[in-house]
Amino acid sequence: MNTAAFDCKRAGRATIALFALSAGIAFAASTTPDSATTSTGPVVVAQAAVVAPAPMVVQTYPAYEAGAVAAAKQGPEALRRYLWRTRMIYNFYYPDFVRFMAAT
Repeated sequence: MNTAAFDCKRAGRATIALFALSAGIAFAASTTPDSATTSTGPVVVAQAAVVAPAPMVVQTYPAYEAGAVAAAKQGPEALRRYLWRTRMIYNFYYPDFVRFMAAT
């Protein structure tokens, strides 16, 4: 084992640790508490604009059925295609959405 290489690593690590510790002390000494605590002007706090809530929408169906209801409003063929596309996800039945169809 080469002891000279081991001593160089140890000296290098000690130097880096010394620089890191002294840099922290130098930064801590450079801050002045007077500039951080005193203020010459008034403090202004930004306020968010108040927005009125959206009107409540009355639904007669659960939210997960919104796509099927929208398809039913487009007509029987659109409803049939939507139910066929999503048959393995939702397992909806055609007669459940006939009441939402637009009168054509």
